[in-house]
Amino acid sequence: MLHKHGLAALGPIVLIAGLLQLAIGLSKQSRWFRAVSPAVVSGMLIGMGLLIIFSQFHIMLDDAPKETGFANLLMIPQAFIAGINHSAALLGLASISIAYGWSKLKLPIAKILPPALVAIVIAALAAELMHLGVQKVQLPADLGITWLHNTPDYFKQFIDPAIWLSAITLTFVVSAQTTITVKALETASNGQERFNYDRELIAQGAGNALSGLICGLPIAGVLLRSSANRQSGATTKIPNLVHGWLMLIAAILFPRLLEYIPTCALAAILVFIGVRMVAEIKKTIVDYPREEKILLALTVIAILATNLFTGVVIGLVVAIAKELYRLMHLKATLIQPNDRGIYTLKLSGAATFAHIPYLLSLMEEIKDKAELHVHLEEVTYLDHAVLQMFMEWEMEHREMLVIDWSTAGSASSKQPELKRSLKLPYLFGRRPQVHD
Repeated sequence: MLHKHGLAALGPIVLIAGLLQLAIGLSKQSRWFRAVSPAVVSGMLIGMGLLIIFSQFHIMLDDAPKETGFANLLMIPQAFIAGINHSAALLGLASISIAYGWSKLKLPIAKILPPALVAIVIAALAAELMHLGVQKVQLPADLGITWLHNTPDYFKQFIDPAIWLSAITLTFVVSAQTTITVKALETASNGQERFNYDRELIAQGAGNALSGLICGLPIAGVLLRSSANRQSGATTKIPNLVHGWLMLIAAILFPRLLEYIPTCALAAILVFIGVRMVAEIKKTIVDYPREEKILLALTVIAILATNLFTGVVIGLVVAIAKELYRLMHLKATLIQPNDRGIYTLKLSGAATFAHIPYLLSLMEEIKDKAELHVHLEEVTYLDHAVLQMFMEWEMEHREMLVIDWSTAGSASSKQPELKRSLKLPYLFGRRPQVHD
């Protein structure tokens, strides 16, 4: 967006996006962003965890991360071959060990101080006292805020259609990312946590509106901090508030204190969080059916090949394509007559008007005056047009059609549309035959 409109357009775009999010939340329309397959959500969690592990592993070695997850994974051997900072690697491994050991302690203090904080403080002290040659956090010289909305062109941009198009796109991106993140947290908690999606968008919209006034970056829900909070035992939203206030206080009052923190220690903690995230999600996908596991794997591969948001979008597209295939796919098997001269037609899937030519071609193989038994127990959806085709065929063949309505009834109890469709034969003035 910025390469099209320039930095001065950032404020209006974020402000409009925030107001749109407020409208979505207040009108309780967040449900439209929640139509996400559980396999895609689990794939997002695993993909996010792997992205964290692969990228932060390079930083833990004082190396620079690459553009994609796969690039980070493939370049790990190269990082060792080219030479690593052994001090950074050892300090990173020590940070992971401290965090893991602290999380296993049963002492009361272990519940007060989170493992990540303890590990980073010890790593910072060790790097300073031992004069280790490792990279540390670097902050910009000026942490002030520039109020760009005072520029004369700020409010003039609100009449630019391109600004509104960018704002609508941003609204969709950040709202979808937030709701998917929230749903992922619900999935990871095995149903123990429930969130108010509309309230999340209202709060985020208010934040984006304020951020837009100072030409700040857009706000979106992110999985990393949320997972870190949950792994530390957080059960309320208070840690998010404390996190924000501590960042503000540290940036204003103690900006140089942060520069004592080794980046390898921070990266090691993120690797630790990523591993725990992947391990937790793997337990929840064991009972997934095969097709859902394939969808999950495709989502993870897409995330590693591109980025988190693009990978999730690809997963959603594949999930939609899969459902469209299921809605349009029909398997019809015509079994040749038995010793009593009875044909059997078994249907599986969704029978719609588009399948009528195919069904008629099968039924043309039936000899005149032969009896046809149609089984619907595996039908997920039955179009009225298909039912009418069967009834017309029955009239043309002197009522030699027998439909197994008893088995169809069990399917109709799970498919309301099918139950309504089964009323069609009564329009012809007779009760359909029942085959036991």
